[in-house]
Amino acid sequence: MFDRLFLLVYEAVHRHKKRTLTAVVLVTLLFTAILPFIRYEGSIDLMLPPDREITRSMNFLKDSNLSDKMVVSLALTDSSMGKRELFEAVDSLAASLKKPYFKKVMTGFSVGNLMEEFSVLQYGPQILGDEEMSQIAAMLTPENVSKKIKGIYLQSMRPDGIFTASMSRTDPLGIKLMILNKLKAIPASMNFDVSIEDGHFISRDGRHAMLVIQTDVPMMDAVRSKGLVSELEAKLKLLPPYIAADIVSGHLHTVSNEKVIKRDIAVASYIASAAFLILFLGIFRDPKVIFVFIIPFMAVVWSIALATLVEGKLSFLVIGFGTSIAGISIDYGLLVYIAIKRGIDKVRMLKMAKLVTVDAMTTVFSFVVLFFSMIKGYHQLALFSILCVLICLLFSLFVLPLVISVKGEATERDSSVGDRLRNFKWPAKPCIAVWLILSAVALYQSMSVKFDSDLKRFDGTEPRILQMEKNFNTIWGGKDSQAIMVVTGKSLEEAMQLNDSLFKEASARLPKGEFSSLAYFWPSEKTRTENRARWLSFWKDGGEERLKSLIRSSSLQYGFTPEAFTPFFDGLYALPNEGQAATGVMAQLKERYVIERNGSVRLLSFFPDKKEYLDALAPIVKENTFIVSKLAISESMTRFTLKETKLLAPLAILFNILLAWIFFRSWKEALIALVPLFTGVVWFIGIMSFFNVPLNIVNIIAAIISTGVIVDYGLGMTYEYRYNLKLGTVVAVTLSAATNMIGSGALLFANYPALYSTGIAMVVCMVSGYLSSLIIIPSLISLMKPVETK
Repeated sequence: MFDRLFLLVYEAVHRHKKRTLTAVVLVTLLFTAILPFIRYEGSIDLMLPPDREITRSMNFLKDSNLSDKMVVSLALTDSSMGKRELFEAVDSLAASLKKPYFKKVMTGFSVGNLMEEFSVLQYGPQILGDEEMSQIAAMLTPENVSKKIKGIYLQSMRPDGIFTASMSRTDPLGIKLMILNKLKAIPASMNFDVSIEDGHFISRDGRHAMLVIQTDVPMMDAVRSKGLVSELEAKLKLLPPYIAADIVSGHLHTVSNEKVIKRDIAVASYIASAAFLILFLGIFRDPKVIFVFIIPFMAVVWSIALATLVEGKLSFLVIGFGTSIAGISIDYGLLVYIAIKRGIDKVRMLKMAKLVTVDAMTTVFSFVVLFFSMIKGYHQLALFSILCVLICLLFSLFVLPLVISVKGEATERDSSVGDRLRNFKWPAKPCIAVWLILSAVALYQSMSVKFDSDLKRFDGTEPRILQMEKNFNTIWGGKDSQAIMVVTGKSLEEAMQLNDSLFKEASARLPKGEFSSLAYFWPSEKTRTENRARWLSFWKDGGEERLKSLIRSSSLQYGFTPEAFTPFFDGLYALPNEGQAATGVMAQLKERYVIERNGSVRLLSFFPDKKEYLDALAPIVKENTFIVSKLAISESMTRFTLKETKLLAPLAILFNILLAWIFFRSWKEALIALVPLFTGVVWFIGIMSFFNVPLNIVNIIAAIISTGVIVDYGLGMTYEYRYNLKLGTVVAVTLSAATNMIGSGALLFANYPALYSTGIAMVVCMVSGYLSSLIIIPSLISLMKPVETK
C-alpha cells in the first residue's frame, strides 16, 4: 500500500510541478504574514502537573493580593544626605504614583497614631485573652502597684512628663506594654526586618526606606505588566541623584521571562541558521542545498500557524523547541538530497522513502507519547512537533525533488568522504568491549542520579533583577521563604473563627513567633466578645475595687490625689469603637491577611517554609484549610514527574522497538538498530549523575523526545550496512547528527533555564547515540552473516 500511494503522489507532483511549488510558496507566505498577529502564552501553568495541591496553590497565588504587590527599596548613596532627604524622596515618589497602574502606596504608619488607634481601654479588652488577664491579676499586689505608681511619679519628673503623665493616668498598671508586645510584631508580620520612624518604613542602618505598592495589574498579565514596570521605572528615573532604587515584584519576573525567552529563541535561531548554512554550503558547495535548509523552517512556520488554529495560543516554551525541531526535521531532506545527487532511480527512491518515513515515524511516536502525559503543555508541544515533522517529511519526499532533480546522469558521484566513513573498518570486538564497559559504568552511575523539582527551572529572570532582590534581602532581611496557611469561610467572621482556632493549635506546635496570623492582632468578633466579657467580669468581680484600694494606699506618698487615675476607671467598661478595624493600621493588616474573592473569604497565616514545620502543621489541616508551600509544591512535582516518567519512558522505548521490528522483521536487526537508543539514554543519565547534575522535568522530556531521533541513526546505519545499499546513509546520518546537534546545541546559548536544560539533554543523547551508530552498529553487523539484498 505504501509503495502504491507513494508512487501515486510522487508522479502527481512531478506532473504538476509548477502548481505544487506555487501553492507551497503562497501558503508559506500567508502563514508567515500572520505570525506577528499570533498571541503567545508566557505563563508556566501549561507546563505544571495537574496535581490538586499544585493547581490549588498556583491558583491561590495568582488570585491573591500577594501577587499584585510591588516593593521599592530606596537607598541613600551620598553620605552627606540624611533621613530628611530620604523621606522627602519617598514622599515625592509616593505622590507621583497614580492610577491606572498604581492603586495604593504605603510608605509606613505613625507610631503616635498607632498608639492612639490601639488605646489600652479600646483595644486591650478585645484582644487580651485568658493568659494576659491572669498576668493582670498577678499585678494586683501592694508591691507591684506601689512600684508602678513610683515609676509614674519618676517619669512625671522628666522634661517630657507633661505629655506622659496624661497617658499614665489611663494606664496605671502598664497594660499598654502587653499591647506593645503584640504591636512589635506588626512590622515582622510583613516579613521584613523594618523599623518605623516619622511615619516611614526604614531599615536598621537608617539609610534605606521602603514603599509597598498595590496595583490592579495581575502578575501573570505580561502585556499590562510591561506598562506597569515601564511606568514605575520612569518615575524612579526622576529621583534625586543621591537616591538609588531596587524593585522587588513578580511583575518584573513576568516581563523579564518573556524578554529572555524571546531573546533566546532569536539567538538560537540565528546560531542554528548560520551553522546550517556554513555546514551545507561548505560540504556540498551546491547553491540548491539551501532548499534542504529552508524546508524545516518552512515547516516550523506552517506548524505554528496550524497549531495555533487548534490551541488558540502557543506557549513560548513550545516555540523555544523550534530550533531543535528544525534540526531534527532536516534529516529527511538531507537523506533525499544526498540520494538524488548520487543519481537515484525511482525504485531506490521508493526504498529511500520507506527509510525516511520510518525515521519520521519514530520521531513522531516519541512525541505521540507526550499525549499520554497529564500535562497540557506537553500535549501542545507534541502537536506542534508532530505537525513540524510530518510537514517536513512531505516537503522532503515530494517538494524537494522538484527543485533539485536533475536530468540525465547524476551530478555528484564524488563521495569520497562518505565512502571513507562507510568503508572504515573499526576493530569490532575491542570496540564492542569498550562500549559494553562504558555502558555498564554509565548504568551503575545512573543508579545514584538526583532529581531537581525546583520551579526555578522555569524562571529565566535576568541577573539584574535577581541582584536587586539579593540587595533587598541583604538590607531588609526577613525569612527567605514563607509558607502560607489558608483558612476559607463563607463570611469574614466564619473565616476568622476558624482562624482563631487554627492559630491556637499552630502556636502550640511551632516555636514562639514563627506563626504570624491576624488572630494575634485582631481575633474574630466572637473571640473579642469573649475577651471583653472576661475583662468586664474580672473588674466587676472585685478587680476594680482591689486596684482602687491599692492605688489609694500607694499614691499619697508620691503626691497623687485619689482621683488621679479616674480616667482609667471611667474607661474600664467603655463600649468598643466598632469602626476601629475598618481604617488605619488595622485596615492595612487586613489587606495582608484577608482575601475576599467571589463570595468567599480567605485568611492567611505565614510561617517559615521548612519540612519540620509542614509536618508539624499537617495534622491540623482541615476541610476548609490548606497550605501553600514552595517546598510542598516541589515534593508534589517530584512525585508526579517520577510517576509520569515511569509511564512515558517505557512507552517511548516500546514504540521504537515495535517500529524497528516492523521495519526489519528480524529481532536481531531490530535490537542492533536500537543500540543508539540504549546508549543515548543510559549514557545521558550516567553523565548527568557523574557530574552531579540533577535531572528535572524538562531534561527528562527532552531525553524522551531524543529517543525518536537517535533511533533513526540506528535504523539508517543498520539498513545501510546490513543490506549493503550504498545510499550515502553514513554521510547522511553524520550530517543529520550534526544538524541535530546544531539545532539542540543552539539552546546551550540560552539564558532561559528550561531551554538550556533541554539543550544539554538532547546534545548528550545525540552525541552518544551517533557515536554508537557509527562505531558499534557496523561492528555488530560485521559479526553477522552477510545479506546482499533485502
